[in-house]
Amino acid sequence: MTTETKVLSCIDCGDELPAERAGLGYRYCTKADRQALRHRGPAVTVLGVNESADAVTVGDSEETRRRGEAGEFGRKDSGLGLDYRPPAPAPSEPAATGRREPVAVPRRPWSDQQEAIVRLHHDMGLSPRRIAERARVNVPRLGITERLAVQIMSVVPRR
Repeated sequence: MTTETKVLSCIDCGDELPAERAGLGYRYCTKADRQALRHRGPAVTVLGVNESADAVTVGDSEETRRRGEAGEFGRKDSGLGLDYRPPAPAPSEPAATGRREPVAVPRRPWSDQQEAIVRLHHDMGLSPRRIAERARVNVPRLGITERLAVQIMSVVPRR
């Protein structure tokens, strides 16, 4: 059985088309002047919509122009006027006078010496139990317990 292959030629210059190109449906060759004459690819248009991002459209340039003129790519609320939003409800409390109320700072129930010892031992990699044991031997007057060590390590250190 013989298979007959059909040889296609370029519609412009008559040169033979490669089989792969003919299989993809092209009827013209890959010479630069033929590509410029026959190529009809999609038009990629970048539209500057806002400061943070651009909109990219792929399609016919005439269609993109018509869509742009129709306002599809413009701001969505640009032609609505000033009173298109419903009025905001009135605040239930009177406006602040600009003074801020003082915020209560939580009291730390330990001394600076206790905190220094606990943080020093914690930086050495000791657990709260080992910190309490060491403190009981080395500085018993500070009264550092396992619970106090956990409390101190749970708070951000002072600067």
